[in-house]
Amino acid sequence: MKSALPAASLPIEFGTQPQRPSATRLPAWPLLMYVFLVNLTEHPLRRELVREMHLRQFAPVSAPASIVQTVLLVADGERDAEFRYLDRLAQKKDLRLHPQARHAIIALDDGRYLLWERHTEATTLTVIMEAHPKDDFSSAAELLEGWPGTVVRATKLFVEKDEATAAGRIAEIGFEEGELVCCKVNAGVTIWSDFRIRDDGFGRLLLTAGHAGPGELGRIVQRLQELGNYRNLALLGLPEVRRLTPTLTKLEEQLARYSNELGEEGGESDEKLMQQLSVLSAELARLRVESSYRLSASRAYAQIAMDRLDALSIEGRKGYQDLAEFTERRLIPGMRTCESFVERMRRLSERTGDAIALLNTRIDTRIKAQNLDLLRSMESSFNLQLRLQHLVEALSVIAAGYYAVGLIAFVLKGTAAFPIRSRVDIALAVLTPLVLLAIFFLVSRMRKRYLGESKEEPRKMD
Repeated sequence: MKSALPAASLPIEFGTQPQRPSATRLPAWPLLMYVFLVNLTEHPLRRELVREMHLRQFAPVSAPASIVQTVLLVADGERDAEFRYLDRLAQKKDLRLHPQARHAIIALDDGRYLLWERHTEATTLTVIMEAHPKDDFSSAAELLEGWPGTVVRATKLFVEKDEATAAGRIAEIGFEEGELVCCKVNAGVTIWSDFRIRDDGFGRLLLTAGHAGPGELGRIVQRLQELGNYRNLALLGLPEVRRLTPTLTKLEEQLARYSNELGEEGGESDEKLMQQLSVLSAELARLRVESSYRLSASRAYAQIAMDRLDALSIEGRKGYQDLAEFTERRLIPGMRTCESFVERMRRLSERTGDAIALLNTRIDTRIKAQNLDLLRSMESSFNLQLRLQHLVEALSVIAAGYYAVGLIAFVLKGTAAFPIRSRVDIALAVLTPLVLLAIFFLVSRMRKRYLGESKEEPRKMD
């Protein structure tokens, strides 16, 4: 086999003088780049991220065609059953799905395609029939029946080649003239719909191919369907807000009452008020946990819906409301209601925290006042004990002097047995004050010594 590369581009060994098969020679840097790429350390998530960019590709759509799509909320416990259901369909076509797959296109009989898309909490099922047999969707319904989950949106979409053919089907489909939405989007595609649910549980959407090719038309259909799907998913937060609004209003009223009691003299005890505020704070935390996921998801879905709306480049038609007007007329107020609910919860949480902090400050102030009274009482008791101690010291000096003088008296009286004559009474009179002074100075010195030691002990500890 001959090489596809010219001779000059073959590998060249470094350190040798290359032969010149021709007058031109490619530089060596492509070889260095090749070596670098071969030795490149790849991030473990790189290929997964690249696959993520290629997910959810819509199948080409050629007019005329019919499309049936359902969006189902699937719980985590139903995911395994969903995969088994899909895997059985794939095995009939000799396909094998990866357990972690999030998107699949299965070619069915008679030119039909089944598109399966797995989202965070929802699943989208789409059946594309290239040549629609009027309103015969029985074959597509058989594929969609029994699928795990609950339906959030279900539509039947008719694709015609031109507006003349589409205009003849408007009365046949049965659109409500007063609520009909009509406008042009990308590539001259025109859409009609009243976005009403028929008796069979499906909505109806009619559009023309314009000058879009099959690939571009498939992407436009995908944008249109995603707009409606994400709009419905976003509005799932609105009923949740309506359900929880009375509870939030009740909590606001309770907080207003507790705040009034907090500012009134002679109100309920602080301990009871603190308990009530704690219960209110716990109830508010439960409310936020219960609604946070749904409201956060609604905000994200609404943003995606508005992005799809901008990507469609909508042009209105005289006498009809367009798709942007229909979407914004209800989606934006609904999302603002959800945002208002979130803001109310945030402000209520802040006010509850402020009330608890204020009550804690009042309780701390009262405890400090009680501690101050206790310290004053202890100081008064200490002063009394100090006075009693001084009195006891004075009395102890007298008692110690009395006993000391008595001992001296016994000694002096014993001198009467000796030939030396003395006046015992005079000696006692002289010695008594001296003994008292000596005992007083001795007690005072000992007390100062002990007090000095007690003051030096904390300094040594520091």
